[in-house]
Amino acid sequence: MNGKKVLSRLLLAFVLVSVGVAIGRTIERNRSAGGGTVQSADQLAPTTQPTAGGGERKVIVYYCHATFRCATCNAIEAMTDELIRTEFADALASGRLEWKPVDYLQDERLAAHYSVGGNMIVVARFRDGREVGARRLDRVMELANDRAKFLDYLHPAIAESLKEGT
Repeated sequence: MNGKKVLSRLLLAFVLVSVGVAIGRTIERNRSAGGGTVQSADQLAPTTQPTAGGGERKVIVYYCHATFRCATCNAIEAMTDELIRTEFADALASGRLEWKPVDYLQDERLAAHYSVGGNMIVVARFRDGREVGARRLDRVMELANDRAKFLDYLHPAIAESLKEGT
């Protein structure tokens, strides 16, 4: 039995060291690459400029996630991306809707602006380049394992924000 205990402890130590190395490499890669998909809080406003007639309205859907992401975190991003690209394709193509995954650990200003402390989706409305409202969807981790409930939670928030923006 002692041999099995020693072997199991060695395997556990190997796994822990491997996970630590993987996390360290991910963090270093993000630092050296400038953070990948991270959007700066300076870029909270829409990327397009208001038209000469004024009154440009836009909705930005932020997926606020941590640097290290689990399978659930990746599933949230994939389901949200699919929903936006299928159900809101016209708004996305016209520029009335933007989709931005954001690492909130690397963007402290954005995290502070929306009081982000964990994975969530923020649906923000802009008019003439200024934010006029935002809705936090804090239950995304809770609902991620039930696709139907997740989409029923997310879809109305985006649809309502787009209607308010017209």
